[in-house]
Amino acid sequence: MKKRILAALLAGLCVVGTCGCGQEAGGEGAKTLQDETKAAAEETTGGGTEKTELVYYTWGDEEGYMSKVIDAFNAQSETTHVTATYIPSSGTDYDEKIVSMLSSQAEMDLFSASNLKSLVKYMDADCLADMSEAIENSDLDIARYGTSFLSTSKEGKFYGLPYRYSTMALFYNKKIFDQEGIPYPEQMSWDEYAQLAKRLTKEREDGTMQWGGFLPDWLGEPILTVQRGSNVMDEDTSALKEWLGLMERFYITDKSHMSFEEMRSTSTDWIKIFLAGDVAMLPNGEWTIGNAMQEISNDPDILGDFEMGVTFMPLPEGVDNPVTVGGPNTFIMINQNTEKFDSAFEFAEFLCGPKGASYLIEGGMIPAYLDEETIQLYKETVGVDGVEDMLAADTLYEGGTDGDFSQVDTIWREEKELCLIGEQTVDQSIENFEKRRADVR
Repeated sequence: MKKRILAALLAGLCVVGTCGCGQEAGGEGAKTLQDETKAAAEETTGGGTEKTELVYYTWGDEEGYMSKVIDAFNAQSETTHVTATYIPSSGTDYDEKIVSMLSSQAEMDLFSASNLKSLVKYMDADCLADMSEAIENSDLDIARYGTSFLSTSKEGKFYGLPYRYSTMALFYNKKIFDQEGIPYPEQMSWDEYAQLAKRLTKEREDGTMQWGGFLPDWLGEPILTVQRGSNVMDEDTSALKEWLGLMERFYITDKSHMSFEEMRSTSTDWIKIFLAGDVAMLPNGEWTIGNAMQEISNDPDILGDFEMGVTFMPLPEGVDNPVTVGGPNTFIMINQNTEKFDSAFEFAEFLCGPKGASYLIEGGMIPAYLDEETIQLYKETVGVDGVEDMLAADTLYEGGTDGDFSQVDTIWREEKELCLIGEQTVDQSIENFEKRRADVR
């Protein structure tokens, strides 16, 4: 099992057997990133300091708020200084760069993962330091992460701490609803959502489109499937087929959502088209708020005819209580090869506790460390109508800690896309998915 997971994780690299493998695998990209980090550290500290110097890597979208967390930590710590490198990519590109650095044993004390499946891959490939004893001896109250965090342990040990909480909801443009004379959306079914999206889709007099809904091509989570308590690992694929059929309706039958082909041919940026006033409804994650805040701060003129609202994610027929995809799922991890574990954990504890939470909220993110105080601060800070609905829904992970999940999820996304670009029917995609999944498992 471990060798198969490791092979998938380190695909295309020179792998010996763990993340402490051959020195040449990282390539010039990893060396360049390492050199840049050292240069940044010297510039920040004047080339020398009595503090322990930590090297931390995360992806570019994190910089807006993470830089403030790091500045605050460095200012208050008497023993440790963190220098961050923000890799200008996300998703699989980011993971590949991190894997390259781990494989080449590049200098890296801590790094982040944007989802649970990445954490699981790194755990199963033996890349991570065990934090369990340090957590037990700290003042960190992990109960604030909720019960779902317990499922991220491996054999009772924790290898990552969450700092952001994710929850998916339905974001909408209040001004479009006002212009159309339609009440703002509340809790509804997916069928009602589909009907409303079709009703709100139209070509304007100037030839531009007003889309009733928008699902970015990178959004791979089978939302409805998870809401039914299922996922891509479930032997029963009926809920997966139900979600794929619904997406086919959005993209192809109703044409109420911009198609995959148009998104890619026009390089459409999901948050920019939403802020420009061209999308009525956007099923997406809590990061929508933070990304919108960042875009507006960078370019106030980006706003078109727009005012954000948010409500519960639409539900499958027969599901009554609000439920969505989410949970504490953005993690910081300590490289098992670091010689600075205590200092690394000092920063992780700061980031993932109440001190780091306030800076994450300032950046529009929901911290994983949730109590009454942080929830109230988040509501007041973002000031988005309906945010209490987003926080009230129950959350379920899109997948568990099964080591095969990442490979199966990739298969799902590939077969889903073939359906949504018209290359396969829903039935063909599900059939092919089941066959390919059987080969993995």
